[in-house]
Amino acid sequence: MYESLMGTLRACFSYGATRTVLLAASGVVMACLAAWAAPAFRAVVARGLAREGWRGGLTGGMTGSFKILLLLLLARLCMTILSRQADLFEHQHGRVTEENRSAVLMKWGYPHEQSELEVRHTRERIWVTRQLQVEEKDKDPRILTECYWKDEAPPVQAVNGRLPTVFTTREETRDVPVNQRSVTAAEIAIHVRNNPRRLGNANYAGYEDDWQLRYTVMNRSAWDTTAHLSFPLPAETGLFDDLDIRIDDQLLDTAEADGESALTWELPMTAGTSRVVSIRYHSRGLEYLRYIPQRMTQTGRYRVALTVEGVPPGKLDYPIGSMPPAENLATIATMPYTLTWKLDNALTSYDLGIRLPEAEQPDYHFTHLLAEAPVGAAWLLAMLTLPRLILGLRVRPAIVALLAALYMLHYTLMGRLADILSGFAAPFAISATLLPLTVLAFRIADRQEGWFPRLQDAAVFTVLAVLYPLMIVDHDRTDLWMQILIMLNLFYLCMLCAFSWRRAVARPRLP
Repeated sequence: MYESLMGTLRACFSYGATRTVLLAASGVVMACLAAWAAPAFRAVVARGLAREGWRGGLTGGMTGSFKILLLLLLARLCMTILSRQADLFEHQHGRVTEENRSAVLMKWGYPHEQSELEVRHTRERIWVTRQLQVEEKDKDPRILTECYWKDEAPPVQAVNGRLPTVFTTREETRDVPVNQRSVTAAEIAIHVRNNPRRLGNANYAGYEDDWQLRYTVMNRSAWDTTAHLSFPLPAETGLFDDLDIRIDDQLLDTAEADGESALTWELPMTAGTSRVVSIRYHSRGLEYLRYIPQRMTQTGRYRVALTVEGVPPGKLDYPIGSMPPAENLATIATMPYTLTWKLDNALTSYDLGIRLPEAEQPDYHFTHLLAEAPVGAAWLLAMLTLPRLILGLRVRPAIVALLAALYMLHYTLMGRLADILSGFAAPFAISATLLPLTVLAFRIADRQEGWFPRLQDAAVFTVLAVLYPLMIVDHDRTDLWMQILIMLNLFYLCMLCAFSWRRAVARPRLP
């Protein structure tokens, strides 16, 4: 508690020149309050205010300056306390740290980046190395070495008019690549279900995903080949459940793991034939998901369909470097919904995918309200003092300070109630009912002022305790509501100014 108090005071007084000014102002205010405790000092001030001429004006100016200084310090303290409470609440409810995120990635899974099935073809060829012995007149025999493919064997050529003899022959079987675009069609179906995860005091944008990938693989060459297929996994670590790989609807059980990044297997393919490779799995990841087709490569038929469940279209986004789908998100009104990409014979270097919205943190509304509460506190102080100044009424710092304290308690009480009550409605309703009723009862019981300033104080407190938080919570229209409330406040102050001027004009002048 002591550390929290000292931290609040350090934040209030800030640093450098600001600290010097605030410390000097605080010293003046403390000295005036100490002097005000003495009856003799209060009597001197009362006599000074009762005098006419420059003495009365000087005393009134000093009294007004003290009130302004006190209210400014009070506003500074209120906003600092509310800012500190907002930081504390965010720390306790939804503090996202790199350490927690790393732990969530290890437990739940990394963002998924699924690349296209990789296919390369090879065929066996025999590499021949032969040595030729060349007999030359009056010279020792020479040995020549020739290398060639057996199916392209060149005839033995004469050297200097003499036909060499084959000295040795060695054959070696090699796999040679047969370059071709083997994937002729692709049908990709992805289903993503929003499933936020929580670790510590923070939520993270998690999801579950089901993949069904169907590729048509063809040997376009004139030779029988062996197709080497490699299916890259979408993340180096994670859980890939219900993994099912089929070739022409026949279950494949010979796939091997290539480290932690891919599954590999081989298929013999005769010239001109095609095979259908179907892959299915269930997994889970965080934050975003993307599918990566082969870069700048045409495929006759290429379709991708991504079904989204649990994420409103208006909150969906796309990873950097991804193309948007054919659908306009603004026109989607039902859930779940499907996004499609048609890439027939297309050349692209873009990915396809979605990014989930950031997960709302626990009690996010209250964290946001506490962060915006200093603006509401400053607004309250302004509306408690400006009408009095316009109407020429006495500003009572004690009343202003008490109402400011109750306004701060309104936000902190909501935050504490949120720890024991779920949702936003119940904590807000309790605090927004209890505190305004307390202020209303307190102002009604105060008989030192007329009915108008007391009613005005209660109304201003109620509006800023009820309407202001609701405007902040309505994120999409906060600016609109704020604009309306500001205009209403200005209209109210203008009406007070008009009333004050009319009353001054109507007052009879002394002869």
